[in-house]
Amino acid sequence: MKLSVYYNEIDGQLHPQYLLLPTNTAVDYASYNVESPFQRFWPEDFHESLIVITITQGALMRDPFNDNEFSIYIPRVIADLTANGGNLEHLHQAEYFLVRMDDLEEVMQMNIRRLYVD
Repeated sequence: MKLSVYYNEIDGQLHPQYLLLPTNTAVDYASYNVESPFQRFWPEDFHESLIVITITQGALMRDPFNDNEFSIYIPRVIADLTANGGNLEHLHQAEYFLVRMDDLEEVMQMNIRRLYVD
């Protein structure tokens, strides 16, 4: 599985802002490893037919046994979508979960950005 990273470019330097994760809604906990291979997600990769689900910090869970793994709790994602008037069909059609680096770093209690900067 390859992760995607969206960067902001500031003064010629790349700053990771978002992690885009392939969706997995077949389980209650979709698990990911921050050390998985990754590629850059370019601004032009966002297009009007792309469906992305934003993940709140409350849906993120750190793996208690592996410091480099985290999960997205899908029932919480469903609850967040419902509470915000989102379309639940989008959850199953989405290509990516979008996670803010700030939220992931808070949950993981580690500097995640360093993994995605040359």
